[in-house]
Amino acid sequence: MSLDHEPPLPIQPLAAWRALMALRRNSQDTLQVFKLTQALAGKRPIELRARFRSHPMGLQRLAERRSLLPTLTRTDWLAQLPPGTVGRVYHDFLAEQGLTAQGLVELSQKAFGTMDDDGSDRYYIGRRLRDMHDLFHVLAGFGRDELGEVCVLAFSYPHQRTRSFGVIATAGAFTLRRRFAHPGVLGAVWQAYQLGKRCEWLLVQDIENLLSRNLQDVRRELGIGTPTRYLQVIADLRQRGKDMPPPPGTTS
Repeated sequence: MSLDHEPPLPIQPLAAWRALMALRRNSQDTLQVFKLTQALAGKRPIELRARFRSHPMGLQRLAERRSLLPTLTRTDWLAQLPPGTVGRVYHDFLAEQGLTAQGLVELSQKAFGTMDDDGSDRYYIGRRLRDMHDLFHVLAGFGRDELGEVCVLAFSYPHQRTRSFGVIATAGAFTLRRRFAHPGVLGAVWQAYQLGKRCEWLLVQDIENLLSRNLQDVRRELGIGTPTRYLQVIADLRQRGKDMPPPPGTTS
């Protein structure tokens, strides 16, 4: 059966709780994010498909049916792009973190198993969401530190309406507020959500063509504001001697 004809997935509270507890133990365990997303999916994939179909650029992406993954795995091409372009910053960000675009695919398959393309809109949109996660880090300016991961999920929530993102962002904000003992953490996560809410809908953008353009120009064009509160918290924590790597697109 095509995904477009499947009913909503049932909410799985127990599976969601187990994944959330695992994330509390290790906030960078991306596999648990996939599991939590699946457990809390419900009607959200169907609602996202409807939103795609009602948006002119969403209809264009669905008509073109281009897979983003082959472009994001062209590491030689990305590495040769001029410094400061979206694709070059994305490449350098992944290289510095020891990540690959294919790595997200493998984590997804580990969580859900391998699924063949059934030609459905839901399949295409789901793969696009998966492959864009690290691009959200780059476009929004959040690092892969613990606060950056929480902020990027808060930023992403208005674009995807994925319940797990809202749960992790909310729980993570209060957890990190206690752990870092910094009053600006909650404000940084709230600002991340507001920045995501105010900018253009990133999921339907022509990402393949944006990769070769200057990152700052793309941020201005899409209305992506600077996460000033996040950057201030990171700067403060680094002054305290905490090992906080610089966000993508910045220098140490």
